Amino acid sequence: MREKRNLSERFEVAFNQIHDQLCIYANEPNHHISFTEVLAKAKSHHKMISTHYDLLKQCSKLRNAMVHRKIKESFYIAEPHEEVVREIEKLADVLLSPPTSSSIASHPVEFFYVDAPLSKVLACIEEKKFSQFPIYEDKQCLGLLTEGAILQWIARHLLSSKQTLQDISIQDIFHTERISDVVFCSTSSTIFDVQSLFQSYVEKKQQKLEAIVLTETGSNQELPKGIISSWDLVQLRVGSFPLLRHT
Repeated sequence: MREKRNLSERFEVAFNQIHDQLCIYANEPNHHISFTEVLAKAKSHHKMISTHYDLLKQCSKLRNAMVHRKIKESFYIAEPHEEVVREIEKLADVLLSPPTSSSIASHPVEFFYVDAPLSKVLACIEEKKFSQFPIYEDKQCLGLLTEGAILQWIARHLLSSKQTLQDISIQDIFHTERISDVVFCSTSSTIFDVQSLFQSYVEKKQQKLEAIVLTETGSNQELPKGIISSWDLVQLRVGSFPLLRHT
């Protein structure tokens, strides 16, 4: 269908789709608001928008140059290059149908119950090289046990006592060490939802969120289906748009 339209029409359709989606992200009911205004509003709501803020502004400039120089219906004095059109269509697709959070999550998740011996966690670290573990009591997640918290506990307690690793349970560490908070999100969420959760946590708590745990409905009363660390987001690159950046 896209191939049947000329390049300018395809560009304008993709641009309008992006405009409408930005209104949704910014909770803006007035779809007649200018692209620049709604872009500024959406920027504060979604990290994805702030990441591509300058790129989207370039799209707006190009669209204005095309439309304001349109001399009659379906006739533009200049047309964008096909590769530029493909990029804005790709950007529209990403914003309208973003990848799911599950697509960047680690799964299956290694988790433990709070009464489990610490030796089991250490064996998992050695065997699977994991460093973060949701800890459960029954089906409720109590928090995230990290490799760093374990090392701190060992340095403070085990080296100066007669206890052995076989004597230590996860609960012993929970009683004395700072256990990392986790935030929960449903498996049907998108990467934009996850980015927003990380961003809002930092803004509210003034500290880094270690991980987001994915469960079926986003409840901490469910067992984990996936886990996303802050490092997963650092590595995330959704789309590359070199031509639009230099338009």
